[in-house]
Amino acid sequence: MSALADVRAALAAIADLEIVSAESGDDVADIVCRLQRSSAGFALLLIDSSVPAMDRAMLSAAIGPLAIECAPRARIGAIEIGAAALTADVAAAAVYLVSARSTTGQILKVTTG
Repeated sequence: MSALADVRAALAAIADLEIVSAESGDDVADIVCRLQRSSAGFALLLIDSSVPAMDRAMLSAAIGPLAIECAPRARIGAIEIGAAALTADVAAAAVYLVSARSTTGQILKVTTG
């Protein structure tokens, strides 16, 4: 199972959460559209370490404006996952973002355990 699949499994019990993942080769515009169309109360973007630097930068730059556009209907957040990040650490960061009810537009970087 991939690291993103492990994180998805760890977060499966969180209600009103949509997880959108970005991996190498994914289209940035499609990912942004998926976040915009999310019907969940919180849309979480998981950016895998395999995503090229330019795509990673574009996705990160989109989070703030998306959060403004989607508020108050939904909150948006992102986690940049480092190559050595542990699933438990990424899941803990996601739980923090979802639990921080007044937080939107934040990007957390999880690098190592």
